[in-house]
Amino acid sequence: MFGQQRGDEGKGRVVDMLAEECDIVARFNGGSNAGHTVVLPDGRELALHIIPSGIAHDNAVNVIGNGTIVDPIRFAEEVADIERLGIAVTPQKLMVSSSAHLVLPHYKQLEEIRELGRGAQGSTKAGIADTYAAKAQRAGVRVERLLGSHDSLLQVVRDGLESVQMARKEHGLPSVDIENEVKLYAAALQKLQPFVADTSVYVNQQLQDGATVLAEGAQAFLLDIDHGMYPFVTSSSTTAGGVAAGLGIAPTTLERSIGIVKAVQSHVGGGPFVTEIHDEKLLDVLHGDMSTIDAEKGTTTGRVRRLGYLDITGIRRANMVNGTTELAITKLDWVPRYGKSIKVCTSYTYRGETLTMAPDSAWALEKCEPVYEELSAWDEDITEVRSFSDLPQAAQDYITTLETWTGLPVTYIGVGPRRDQVIIR
Repeated sequence: MFGQQRGDEGKGRVVDMLAEECDIVARFNGGSNAGHTVVLPDGRELALHIIPSGIAHDNAVNVIGNGTIVDPIRFAEEVADIERLGIAVTPQKLMVSSSAHLVLPHYKQLEEIRELGRGAQGSTKAGIADTYAAKAQRAGVRVERLLGSHDSLLQVVRDGLESVQMARKEHGLPSVDIENEVKLYAAALQKLQPFVADTSVYVNQQLQDGATVLAEGAQAFLLDIDHGMYPFVTSSSTTAGGVAAGLGIAPTTLERSIGIVKAVQSHVGGGPFVTEIHDEKLLDVLHGDMSTIDAEKGTTTGRVRRLGYLDITGIRRANMVNGTTELAITKLDWVPRYGKSIKVCTSYTYRGETLTMAPDSAWALEKCEPVYEELSAWDEDITEVRSFSDLPQAAQDYITTLETWTGLPVTYIGVGPRRDQVIIR
């Protein structure tokens, strides 16, 4: 299950819906920079960052795979938040790969410092880039260290914190109580330790026994380190190619590739946005009530999202790389906010040429101009519709036209934020 755009497509709610039919829900990339929102049946909102979106289902075992990075403090906080909603979080229900890498406190401070200078990238300051950098340099710390004495690990934490204090002072940042930070980290390690397991062996054994595994991607296609709008990307593989490496399973085990597409395209952070809307009046209408569950603001950052028109040109490239077999469209209920007609980008003009598939870099995307086609909108409220045939004809035409443009079937249609607000085809 993969985001086909720039993130915020509604991956969490789709995973939450599909988890009812799955034995395992597994995260294979990223860390607590992700933000997936699940709306529980009673209407309460569950914001998840590192724990998979299947945690609200008793039938599913949730796995944080070896391709992820884990911040023990954020992990402990998230477990506490979930338990406050009355959802049990046990080692039988949640497993963390012993081969995943730990986010150390000074990695987050390094990102905080970097965001103050010319190298700022709109980071979530969750320590993502520096943790993955340490992993690539073979200088990282893996979760497996929790299975022995924590003393040497805590000394690494202390040394790391001490190493950045001079830079903090030079950038006008307040000093840090190092011993208190070490104490907090030590307590979080104790919370994390019971969940540590060899998840690759577990997932492969379950697959051999016929289990169904749902791989949950964090971030989205355009944020992929290899295929996204580099350098405005994350530090891990967000595409289907990252599943095998990020969970320790064979590529041949992948059967379906569900691409999540949001009808109201959005983005938090920097980078080129070919179909971005700058009309303040239209943006006010699109954003609407910013206090609602499905408001267009980042789950992790709280920042208001940049909004644009649906971009088929970019989705085609995501479909190609992910081997997408079907699409899930979210926020169809928001489409009428665009007005009586809906602009959809179906190609770009780039240096005098027409591109029907997006280029592979931020440098090229900055030079692209959108080419739009228009579809008719509808006035009816569709939030309680549960059958495709009951949608207004214009809404049906919108979906079938997207199928024609992408060459893929739309099998799930979101008409609201709740778990039940979906049309299954």
